[in-house]
Amino acid sequence: MDAAAFRKLVDRIQVLHAPSHALATFGATRVSYHLVSPVDDMKDRTRLRKGTVLSEKPKILTPEALTERFQGFGRKASEFAQWLSPAYGDLLRALEYNFKNKDLRTRVLAGGPAEVAERIIADLKRREAPDEAVIGCPDAAWGLALMKFTLDHASRSFPVQVRDLERRGLFDPARKEEDRRRQEIERLFAATHADHSVVELLGRKLREYGLFSEYEDRFLSFF
Repeated sequence: MDAAAFRKLVDRIQVLHAPSHALATFGATRVSYHLVSPVDDMKDRTRLRKGTVLSEKPKILTPEALTERFQGFGRKASEFAQWLSPAYGDLLRALEYNFKNKDLRTRVLAGGPAEVAERIIADLKRREAPDEAVIGCPDAAWGLALMKFTLDHASRSFPVQVRDLERRGLFDPARKEEDRRRQEIERLFAATHADHSVVELLGRKLREYGLFSEYEDRFLSFF
């Protein structure tokens, strides 16, 4: 696929009804979707694909393998991911997301895509379903449409997640390193209770990390 063909497909993707909730920062989020597409060579018929995208808990990393983050998005997912990567690189360098497309069901309905989408949206409003999306797209590019929608939704959720992560100090390298050192010290204390020969390593680490005075009483209790 060349750039012009990819751009033409992207231009035909429309989010007709977006979910109102952001992705969860410290847990998984499920978003149900309804993809409506015209059926080639069948007038006044619409292919409807329904399923759920599971967005797994993001992790602080420097991710590179965008193509590995999408599971169940069709056989062209890897190719579509390569084209989408430049547009969403900053987002995915900051937070890693893993997306799984689950419970995909497909059927053909009477009526054009606009008519079918209108019926679905009316039903969502009647049911007050905040976490469901309706997306219009070319039939052959349903995977691309779902991937783009998912990344756009993640992008809109990003500012909320940054605030959540900052509140927990996960964007503070100094604090993160201090937490790591304290966890190491606690593991060494536990190891020393089981094997007194570890006490020398524990004392060395306490001095190296500048924590000896804080843990002095606990350390000296071994003697």
